Amino acid sequence: MKTELKVRQQAIALHLQGWNKSEIARKLQRSRSWVQRWVDRYRSNAPRVSLQDHARAPKHIPWAFPERIKRMVLQIRVEREKGKRAKYQYALVGAQAIYYELRELGISPLPTPDTIHHWLKQAGRIPERKVRKAPNPSYPELPCQAVNDVQELDFKGPFYLQDHAHKYYLMVLRDKMSKTTAVRALATKSMDAIVDFLVAAWQRMGCPKRLKMDNCLDFRGSNLYPRSPSKLMRVCLDLGVQPVFIPLREPWRNGVVENLNGLLARFLFRTHTFQTEKQLHQAVQRMETTINTTHRLPALQGKTPQEFVVNARLRYPLNNYDWRRRDLRLLKGQVTFIRFVRKSGRITLTAQDKFLIGKKYKWQYVMANVDVAKKRLRVICQGKHIRSFDYH
Repeated sequence: MKTELKVRQQAIALHLQGWNKSEIARKLQRSRSWVQRWVDRYRSNAPRVSLQDHARAPKHIPWAFPERIKRMVLQIRVEREKGKRAKYQYALVGAQAIYYELRELGISPLPTPDTIHHWLKQAGRIPERKVRKAPNPSYPELPCQAVNDVQELDFKGPFYLQDHAHKYYLMVLRDKMSKTTAVRALATKSMDAIVDFLVAAWQRMGCPKRLKMDNCLDFRGSNLYPRSPSKLMRVCLDLGVQPVFIPLREPWRNGVVENLNGLLARFLFRTHTFQTEKQLHQAVQRMETTINTTHRLPALQGKTPQEFVVNARLRYPLNNYDWRRRDLRLLKGQVTFIRFVRKSGRITLTAQDKFLIGKKYKWQYVMANVDVAKKRLRVICQGKHIRSFDYH
C-alpha cells in the first residue's frame, strides 16, 4: 500500500511528464485542488522535504497576560455597566474605552483592544451581533471631511418623571465628524422649543453646513401645506444651514445620533429615576459634559470630542441672534430630501406630494434638492442630474 508521501511524489512525477492536473487527480483519485496544493509546494532543490506534512503548531505563541489584568478588565466592564460609581456614571463600556482607561492607569503589559474584546466575549459580556444587509449602492452619502460638515438631529421619548403623567422629550444633536453632542430635556415638542434648543446648541458647537433629520412633523412642518417650510427649516436657511431629510421610515440613516440610543437609555433611564424636573435637567447636563469631555473614541484617534475640535474652524450665529425677530419670509438656499424610488417610478417628498422619476430608477435612492429662491426641484441619482420640476 502506498504511503501518502509516495502518492504525492507520483503526482509530481506525472506533472513533470506533462499531465494536466485534472488527469492526475482522476488517476490518483484525489481532488484537483489537492494536486494543485502539492504542485505549488514542490521544490526541486528539496523534493522530499517539500512534500512532507507541514507542522500544525501555531507559528506565533500569543502573549500570556497575567490573570490579574484579565480580572481587572472584567471588573472595569461590570463597574461601567452598573454606572453607580461617579467616575463610571456616564462611561462607555466597550473594549476601546477600557483600553484607554488601562493606558491612563499605566498598566503593563497593556493588552490591545482586540485582546480585551476577546476576554469580554469569552466572559459572555458581549452579545452576538445581528447580520446586516448589504447597503444599497445608490444611497447618496453626504460629504463629510471636516467638523460640522454634517450634524444629525433627533428626539427621544416620551418619558416621565416619577409619579408624574407629564411627557418629557430628549432632544439630541450630534456632529458626524467630531461626535460633539448637545442634549436637552424638553417639556414640550413645540417647534419653538426645538428651534430654541438648536440655536443655543449652535452657539456652543457652531453651525453645520448640513443638518440631517427624519421626517416627523415636529421638524418638517404641516401635512396640510407640505411645500411650506417649517420654522426649523426657515431658521436653518437663515443661518446658511442646509436641511436634509433622510428617507421615510429609515431612522438608521441617522446612524451617528441613533448610536446614542443605547447610551441614553443606560445613562438616564435604566439606572436613574427623577422626581423633579430640576434633577432631570442636571442629569442631562452632566451626561452631555461627560460625553464631550471624557469619551475617548477610536474614530477620533483616542481623543475626546472636545479635544478633537480644538483647532477646528467653526462658524457661529451672531451673539444676539434672535430668530423670533428675524424676517424668515425672504429665504434662499436648498432643502434636500433623500428618497427611495418605488416600483411605480415615483418618489414622495412630503405628505401626498409625489413626483414621477421613471421606472428605470426603481429601487434606487435619489437626492431631491429644492432651490427655495428659484422654486425649482432637481433630482439627482448617483451624482447625475436626471429630472427637474417646478416647485412653488
